[in-house]
Amino acid sequence: MSATIQSTTPPATTRMRWPDVAKGLSIVGVVLLHVSLAVPEGMETVAAQLNRILDPLRMPLFFMVSGFFSAKVLGYTLKDLFLRRLWFFLVPYVVWVPIELWFKFREWRMFDDKAMPGLGRYLEHIVEGRNMYWFLYALVIFNLVLWATRKLPWWAGVLIGFAPILILPLHADQHMIGKAVLYLPAFLLGAHMRRHIREFSGSATGLRNLTRGTLLYAAGFTISAVWAWLNTVTDVSLPWALPGAETVGYVDLRLIVNAVVQLLMLPMAVIVAVVLGRVPVVSDILCFLGRHTLVIYLGHPIALTVLYHYNMRGMELPIMRGAENVLHETALWIIIGLFISAVGSLALWLLTRIPYLRWSVMPPLLPGARTTAPAQPARAPAPASEPVRTVAD
Repeated sequence: MSATIQSTTPPATTRMRWPDVAKGLSIVGVVLLHVSLAVPEGMETVAAQLNRILDPLRMPLFFMVSGFFSAKVLGYTLKDLFLRRLWFFLVPYVVWVPIELWFKFREWRMFDDKAMPGLGRYLEHIVEGRNMYWFLYALVIFNLVLWATRKLPWWAGVLIGFAPILILPLHADQHMIGKAVLYLPAFLLGAHMRRHIREFSGSATGLRNLTRGTLLYAAGFTISAVWAWLNTVTDVSLPWALPGAETVGYVDLRLIVNAVVQLLMLPMAVIVAVVLGRVPVVSDILCFLGRHTLVIYLGHPIALTVLYHYNMRGMELPIMRGAENVLHETALWIIIGLFISAVGSLALWLLTRIPYLRWSVMPPLLPGARTTAPAQPARAPAPASEPVRTVAD
Protein backbone atom coordinates (compact mmCIF):
# COMPACT_ATOMS: atom_id res chain seq x y z
CA MET A 1 0.00 0.00 0.00
CA SER A 2 1.49 3.29 -1.08
CA ALA A 3 0.92 6.70 0.32
CA THR A 4 1.06 9.96 -1.58
CA ILE A 5 3.03 12.62 0.21
CA GLN A 6 2.03 16.18 -0.69
CA SER A 7 4.32 19.07 0.02
CA THR A 8 2.88 21.83 2.14
CA THR A 9 5.44 24.33 0.87
CA PRO A 10 3.71 26.97 -1.27
CA PRO A 11 4.97 27.15 -4.85
CA ALA A 12 7.36 29.96 -5.69
CA THR A 13 5.63 32.97 -7.13
CA THR A 14 6.55 33.57 -10.76
CA ARG A 15 7.68 37.12 -11.39
CA MET A 16 5.27 38.87 -13.72
CA ARG A 17 6.85 39.99 -16.98
CA TRP A 18 4.74 43.01 -17.84
CA PRO A 19 6.03 45.25 -15.01
CA ASP A 20 9.62 44.65 -16.15
CA VAL A 21 8.56 45.28 -19.75
CA ALA A 22 6.84 48.48 -18.66
CA LYS A 23 9.96 49.68 -16.83
CA GLY A 24 12.11 48.72 -19.81
CA LEU A 25 9.84 50.65 -22.16
CA SER A 26 9.98 53.65 -19.83
CA ILE A 27 13.77 53.69 -19.54
CA VAL A 28 14.21 53.36 -23.32
CA GLY A 29 11.97 56.39 -23.76
CA VAL A 30 13.83 58.39 -21.11
CA VAL A 31 17.27 57.68 -22.60
CA LEU A 32 16.07 58.44 -26.13
CA LEU A 33 14.55 61.70 -24.91
CA HIS A 34 17.79 62.79 -23.22
CA VAL A 35 19.86 61.88 -26.27
CA SER A 36 17.43 63.69 -28.59
CA LEU A 37 17.66 66.81 -26.42
CA ALA A 38 21.46 66.65 -26.40
CA VAL A 39 21.99 66.31 -30.16
CA PRO A 40 21.21 69.39 -32.33
CA GLU A 41 17.87 68.96 -34.14
CA GLY A 42 17.50 65.63 -32.37
CA MET A 43 13.93 66.38 -31.34
CA GLU A 44 13.00 66.67 -35.03
CA THR A 45 14.05 63.12 -35.89
CA VAL A 46 11.59 60.32 -36.55
CA ALA A 47 12.78 58.48 -33.45
CA ALA A 48 12.08 61.50 -31.25
CA GLN A 49 8.66 61.99 -32.84
CA LEU A 50 7.78 58.36 -32.19
CA ASN A 51 9.06 58.73 -28.64
CA ARG A 52 6.63 61.59 -28.09
CA ILE A 53 3.83 59.06 -28.36
CA LEU A 54 5.17 57.66 -25.09
CA ASP A 55 5.15 61.06 -23.38
CA PRO A 56 1.84 60.49 -21.55
CA LEU A 57 2.92 56.97 -20.57
CA ARG A 58 6.67 56.99 -19.93
CA MET A 59 7.00 58.34 -16.39
CA PRO A 60 3.37 57.70 -15.29
CA LEU A 61 3.81 54.02 -16.17
CA PHE A 62 7.10 53.94 -14.29
CA PHE A 63 5.54 55.44 -11.17
CA MET A 64 2.45 53.24 -11.36
CA VAL A 65 4.68 50.14 -11.47
CA SER A 66 6.74 51.60 -8.62
CA GLY A 67 3.55 51.98 -6.59
CA PHE A 68 2.48 48.48 -7.59
CA PHE A 69 5.64 47.09 -5.96
CA SER A 70 5.44 49.51 -3.03
CA ALA A 71 2.14 48.16 -1.69
CA LYS A 72 4.20 46.21 0.85
CA VAL A 73 4.89 49.43 2.81
CA LEU A 74 1.21 49.55 3.83
CA GLY A 75 2.13 46.94 6.43
CA TYR A 76 5.35 48.60 7.61
CA THR A 77 6.09 50.62 10.70
CA LEU A 78 7.89 53.93 10.16
CA LYS A 79 11.15 52.23 11.12
CA ASP A 80 10.52 49.44 8.63
CA LEU A 81 9.73 52.01 5.96
CA PHE A 82 13.13 53.62 6.33
CA LEU A 83 15.14 50.42 6.77
CA ARG A 84 13.45 48.36 4.08
CA ARG A 85 12.47 50.99 1.50
CA LEU A 86 13.67 54.58 1.76
CA TRP A 87 17.26 53.59 2.55
CA PHE A 88 17.64 52.06 -0.92
CA PHE A 89 16.52 55.28 -2.61
CA LEU A 90 18.32 57.75 -0.37
CA VAL A 91 21.82 56.28 -0.65
CA PRO A 92 22.17 56.39 -4.46
CA TYR A 93 20.43 59.77 -4.49
CA VAL A 94 22.77 61.40 -1.96
CA VAL A 95 25.86 59.77 -3.50
CA TRP A 96 25.23 60.23 -7.21
CA VAL A 97 23.47 63.59 -7.43
CA PRO A 98 26.62 65.53 -6.40
CA ILE A 99 28.71 63.47 -8.83
CA GLU A 100 26.40 64.11 -11.78
CA LEU A 101 26.12 67.80 -10.86
CA TRP A 102 29.90 68.16 -10.60
CA PHE A 103 30.42 66.87 -14.13
CA LYS A 104 27.69 69.18 -15.46
CA PHE A 105 29.03 72.21 -13.55
CA ARG A 106 32.48 71.41 -14.93
CA GLU A 107 31.06 71.46 -18.47
CA TRP A 108 29.59 74.91 -17.84
CA ARG A 109 32.91 76.03 -16.36
CA MET A 110 34.86 74.80 -19.39
CA PHE A 111 32.63 76.12 -22.14
CA ASP A 112 30.39 78.82 -20.62
CA ASP A 113 32.97 80.36 -18.28
CA LYS A 114 30.73 79.84 -15.25
CA ALA A 115 32.36 79.53 -11.85
CA MET A 116 32.24 76.19 -10.08
CA PRO A 117 29.61 76.47 -7.32
CA GLY A 118 30.16 75.95 -3.63
CA LEU A 119 28.70 73.31 -1.32
CA GLY A 120 25.53 75.33 -0.79
CA ARG A 121 24.56 75.03 -4.45
CA TYR A 122 24.88 71.26 -4.33
CA LEU A 123 22.76 71.07 -1.18
CA GLU A 124 20.14 73.29 -2.78
CA HIS A 125 19.82 71.00 -5.79
CA ILE A 126 19.69 67.91 -3.57
CA VAL A 127 17.08 69.26 -1.15
CA GLU A 128 14.84 70.72 -3.87
CA GLY A 129 15.12 67.72 -6.18
CA ARG A 130 16.39 69.85 -9.07
CA ASN A 131 18.65 67.30 -10.69
CA MET A 132 18.69 64.39 -13.12
CA TYR A 133 17.89 61.91 -10.38
CA TRP A 134 14.78 63.65 -9.07
CA PHE A 135 12.81 60.40 -9.49
CA LEU A 136 14.64 58.89 -6.49
CA TYR A 137 13.69 61.93 -4.44
CA ALA A 138 10.11 61.53 -5.64
CA LEU A 139 10.07 57.86 -4.66
CA VAL A 140 11.12 58.77 -1.13
CA ILE A 141 8.32 61.34 -0.82
CA PHE A 142 5.73 59.15 -2.52
CA ASN A 143 6.50 56.16 -0.27
CA LEU A 144 6.12 58.38 2.79
CA VAL A 145 2.74 59.58 1.50
CA LEU A 146 1.71 56.00 0.74
CA TRP A 147 2.66 54.89 4.23
CA ALA A 148 0.64 57.78 5.70
CA THR A 149 -2.45 56.49 3.84
CA ARG A 150 -2.11 52.93 5.17
CA LYS A 151 -5.25 53.14 7.36
CA LEU A 152 -7.43 54.80 4.74
CA PRO A 153 -9.80 52.94 2.41
CA TRP A 154 -8.32 52.42 -1.05
CA TRP A 155 -10.39 55.14 -2.71
CA ALA A 156 -9.30 57.72 -0.12
CA GLY A 157 -5.68 56.65 -0.55
CA VAL A 158 -5.92 57.23 -4.30
CA LEU A 159 -7.69 60.56 -3.76
CA ILE A 160 -4.79 61.78 -1.60
CA GLY A 161 -2.69 61.65 -4.76
CA PHE A 162 -4.46 64.77 -6.01
CA ALA A 163 -3.69 66.80 -2.87
CA PRO A 164 -0.66 68.57 -4.46
CA ILE A 165 -3.13 70.41 -6.69
CA LEU A 166 -4.03 72.47 -3.61
CA ILE A 167 -0.59 74.11 -3.79
CA LEU A 168 -0.40 74.14 -7.59
CA PRO A 169 0.85 77.76 -8.01
CA LEU A 170 3.96 76.96 -5.98
CA HIS A 171 5.29 74.57 -8.62
CA ALA A 172 7.06 77.44 -10.38
CA ASP A 173 9.36 77.82 -7.37
CA GLN A 174 9.38 74.26 -6.06
CA HIS A 175 10.29 71.72 -8.72
CA MET A 176 8.91 68.68 -6.92
CA ILE A 177 5.38 70.08 -6.55
CA GLY A 178 4.90 69.84 -10.30
CA LYS A 179 6.27 66.30 -10.27
CA ALA A 180 3.88 65.37 -7.46
CA VAL A 181 0.89 66.77 -9.36
CA LEU A 182 1.86 64.69 -12.38
CA TYR A 183 2.97 61.40 -10.85
CA LEU A 184 1.77 60.96 -7.26
CA PRO A 185 -1.75 59.90 -8.40
CA ALA A 186 -0.29 57.15 -10.61
CA PHE A 187 1.98 55.94 -7.79
CA LEU A 188 -0.81 55.73 -5.20
CA LEU A 189 -3.15 54.15 -7.71
CA GLY A 190 -0.54 51.47 -8.41
CA ALA A 191 -0.25 50.67 -4.70
CA HIS A 192 -3.86 50.89 -3.53
CA MET A 193 -5.31 49.20 -6.62
CA ARG A 194 -2.62 46.55 -6.90
CA ARG A 195 -5.05 43.63 -6.88
CA HIS A 196 -7.23 45.23 -9.56
CA ILE A 197 -4.20 46.00 -11.72
CA ARG A 198 -3.00 42.41 -11.37
CA GLU A 199 -6.41 41.10 -12.39
CA PHE A 200 -6.60 43.57 -15.30
CA SER A 201 -3.16 42.55 -16.57
CA GLY A 202 -4.10 38.88 -16.31
CA SER A 203 -6.80 39.36 -18.95
CA ALA A 204 -5.48 42.53 -20.57
CA THR A 205 -6.03 41.28 -24.12
CA GLY A 206 -9.56 40.11 -23.46
CA LEU A 207 -12.28 41.93 -25.38
CA ARG A 208 -13.69 43.59 -22.27
CA ASN A 209 -10.39 45.07 -21.08
CA LEU A 210 -9.27 45.96 -24.60
CA THR A 211 -12.50 47.90 -25.05
CA ARG A 212 -12.11 49.65 -21.71
CA GLY A 213 -8.49 50.51 -22.37
CA THR A 214 -9.24 51.83 -25.84
CA LEU A 215 -12.15 53.99 -24.69
CA LEU A 216 -10.16 55.45 -21.80
CA TYR A 217 -7.18 56.13 -24.06
CA ALA A 218 -9.46 57.82 -26.59
CA ALA A 219 -10.95 59.95 -23.80
CA GLY A 220 -7.47 60.99 -22.68
CA PHE A 221 -6.40 61.78 -26.22
CA THR A 222 -9.55 63.84 -26.76
CA ILE A 223 -8.99 65.86 -23.59
CA SER A 224 -5.39 66.48 -24.62
CA ALA A 225 -6.40 67.60 -28.11
CA VAL A 226 -9.17 69.89 -26.83
CA TRP A 227 -6.79 71.42 -24.30
CA ALA A 228 -4.18 72.09 -27.00
CA TRP A 229 -6.84 73.66 -29.23
CA LEU A 230 -8.23 75.76 -26.39
CA ASN A 231 -4.82 77.25 -25.76
CA THR A 232 -4.64 78.45 -29.38
CA VAL A 233 -7.96 80.30 -29.34
CA THR A 234 -8.01 81.88 -25.89
CA ASP A 235 -5.78 83.02 -23.07
CA VAL A 236 -6.27 80.32 -20.47
CA SER A 237 -6.55 81.86 -17.01
CA LEU A 238 -8.69 81.00 -14.00
CA PRO A 239 -9.09 82.63 -10.58
CA TRP A 240 -7.37 80.79 -7.73
CA ALA A 241 -9.10 80.83 -4.33
CA LEU A 242 -6.31 79.13 -2.39
CA PRO A 243 -3.03 80.68 -1.19
CA GLY A 244 -0.14 81.04 -3.61
CA ALA A 245 -1.62 83.09 -6.43
CA GLU A 246 -4.65 85.09 -7.52
CA THR A 247 -4.94 83.31 -10.86
CA VAL A 248 -3.55 80.21 -12.55
CA GLY A 249 -2.69 80.08 -16.22
CA TYR A 250 -1.93 77.63 -18.98
CA VAL A 251 1.38 76.40 -17.56
CA ASP A 252 -0.24 75.67 -14.19
CA LEU A 253 -3.42 74.05 -15.46
CA ARG A 254 -1.50 72.00 -17.99
CA LEU A 255 -0.11 69.95 -15.10
CA ILE A 256 -3.62 68.98 -13.98
CA VAL A 257 -4.75 68.21 -17.52
CA ASN A 258 -1.67 66.09 -18.17
CA ALA A 259 -2.17 64.20 -14.89
CA VAL A 260 -5.76 63.33 -15.85
CA VAL A 261 -4.78 62.38 -19.40
CA GLN A 262 -2.00 60.14 -18.11
CA LEU A 263 -4.30 58.30 -15.72
CA LEU A 264 -6.83 57.69 -18.48
CA MET A 265 -4.11 56.26 -20.72
CA LEU A 266 -2.54 53.97 -18.12
CA PRO A 267 -4.83 50.97 -18.80
CA MET A 268 -3.73 51.00 -22.43
CA ALA A 269 -0.12 51.28 -21.27
CA VAL A 270 -0.58 48.10 -19.23
CA ILE A 271 -2.15 46.37 -22.23
CA VAL A 272 0.80 47.37 -24.43
CA ALA A 273 3.26 46.11 -21.80
CA VAL A 274 1.41 42.79 -21.55
CA VAL A 275 1.39 42.38 -25.34
CA LEU A 276 5.08 43.24 -25.67
CA GLY A 277 5.77 40.77 -22.88
CA ARG A 278 4.56 38.02 -25.21
CA VAL A 279 6.77 39.00 -28.15
CA PRO A 280 9.95 36.89 -28.34
CA VAL A 281 13.28 38.74 -28.19
CA VAL A 282 11.57 42.12 -27.70
CA SER A 283 10.17 40.89 -24.40
CA ASP A 284 13.56 39.59 -23.26
CA ILE A 285 15.31 42.85 -24.14
CA LEU A 286 12.75 45.05 -22.40
CA CYS A 287 12.68 42.79 -19.34
CA PHE A 288 16.47 42.94 -19.12
CA LEU A 289 16.44 46.73 -19.34
CA GLY A 290 13.54 46.91 -16.89
CA ARG A 291 15.47 44.91 -14.32
CA HIS A 292 18.44 47.28 -14.58
CA THR A 293 16.68 50.64 -14.62
CA LEU A 294 18.70 52.11 -11.77
CA VAL A 295 22.14 51.67 -13.33
CA ILE A 296 20.80 52.93 -16.66
CA TYR A 297 19.18 55.94 -15.02
CA LEU A 298 22.32 56.79 -13.04
CA GLY A 299 24.88 56.05 -15.72
CA HIS A 300 23.61 57.53 -18.96
CA PRO A 301 23.44 61.25 -17.99
CA ILE A 302 27.03 61.26 -16.72
CA ALA A 303 28.23 59.45 -19.83
CA LEU A 304 26.44 61.92 -22.10
CA THR A 305 28.03 64.84 -20.28
CA VAL A 306 31.58 63.45 -20.27
CA LEU A 307 31.74 61.56 -23.57
CA TYR A 308 29.38 63.64 -25.69
CA HIS A 309 29.10 67.22 -24.41
CA TYR A 310 32.73 67.64 -23.38
CA ASN A 311 33.93 66.49 -26.81
CA MET A 312 31.27 67.99 -29.06
CA ARG A 313 31.41 71.41 -27.43
CA GLY A 314 35.18 71.29 -27.62
CA MET A 315 35.24 70.40 -31.33
CA GLU A 316 32.33 72.72 -32.22
CA LEU A 317 31.28 70.23 -34.89
CA PRO A 318 28.21 71.44 -36.80
CA ILE A 319 25.44 68.86 -36.58
CA MET A 320 22.20 69.06 -38.55
CA ARG A 321 19.59 66.93 -40.25
CA GLY A 322 20.24 66.24 -43.91
CA ALA A 323 23.92 67.22 -43.72
CA GLU A 324 26.03 66.39 -46.79
CA ASN A 325 28.81 65.03 -44.60
CA VAL A 326 27.62 61.96 -42.72
CA LEU A 327 29.77 62.97 -39.74
CA HIS A 328 27.55 66.03 -39.35
CA GLU A 329 24.28 64.09 -39.59
CA THR A 330 21.93 64.29 -36.61
CA ALA A 331 20.81 60.67 -36.99
CA LEU A 332 24.40 59.44 -36.69
CA TRP A 333 24.92 61.34 -33.45
CA ILE A 334 21.63 60.07 -32.06
CA ILE A 335 22.98 56.54 -32.56
CA ILE A 336 26.32 57.54 -31.02
CA GLY A 337 24.48 59.15 -28.10
CA LEU A 338 22.55 55.94 -27.48
CA PHE A 339 25.80 53.97 -27.59
CA ILE A 340 27.40 56.39 -25.13
CA SER A 341 24.38 55.97 -22.84
CA ALA A 342 24.84 52.21 -23.01
CA VAL A 343 28.52 52.61 -22.11
CA GLY A 344 27.62 54.74 -19.09
CA SER A 345 25.01 52.23 -17.98
CA LEU A 346 27.48 49.37 -18.35
CA ALA A 347 30.05 51.30 -16.31
CA LEU A 348 27.57 51.70 -13.45
CA TRP A 349 26.64 48.04 -13.67
CA LEU A 350 30.31 47.06 -13.48
CA LEU A 351 30.60 49.27 -10.41
CA THR A 352 27.93 47.13 -8.74
CA ARG A 353 30.24 44.13 -9.20
CA ILE A 354 32.96 45.75 -7.05
CA PRO A 355 32.72 45.08 -3.29
CA TYR A 356 31.91 48.14 -1.18
CA LEU A 357 31.72 50.46 -4.20
CA ARG A 358 28.52 48.67 -5.21
CA TRP A 359 26.93 50.04 -2.05
CA SER A 360 26.77 53.48 -3.68
CA VAL A 361 24.15 52.03 -6.04
CA MET A 362 22.73 49.12 -4.08
CA PRO A 363 23.40 49.72 -0.37
CA PRO A 364 23.49 46.74 2.00
CA LEU A 365 20.54 45.79 4.14
CA LEU A 366 20.81 47.59 7.46
CA PRO A 367 21.17 45.44 10.62
CA GLY A 368 17.79 46.47 12.00
CA ALA A 369 16.04 45.40 8.81
CA ARG A 370 17.38 41.84 9.04
CA THR A 371 15.43 41.13 12.20
CA THR A 372 12.26 42.94 11.23
CA ALA A 373 9.48 41.10 9.44
CA PRO A 374 6.32 43.23 9.36
CA ALA A 375 3.02 41.67 8.52
CA GLN A 376 1.55 42.51 5.15
CA PRO A 377 -1.95 43.93 4.83
CA ALA A 378 -4.58 41.63 3.41
CA ARG A 379 -5.89 44.23 0.96
CA ALA A 380 -2.52 44.88 -0.64
CA PRO A 381 -0.34 41.77 -0.54
CA ALA A 382 3.32 42.24 -1.28
CA PRO A 383 4.91 40.56 -4.27
CA ALA A 384 7.32 37.69 -3.85
CA SER A 385 10.68 38.54 -2.36
CA GLU A 386 12.83 40.19 -5.01
CA PRO A 387 16.39 41.52 -5.03
CA VAL A 388 16.87 45.25 -4.76
CA ARG A 389 18.07 45.83 -8.28
CA THR A 390 15.60 48.17 -9.94
CA VAL A 391 14.17 51.53 -9.04
CA ALA A 392 10.58 50.38 -9.01
CA ASP A 393 10.94 47.15 -7.04
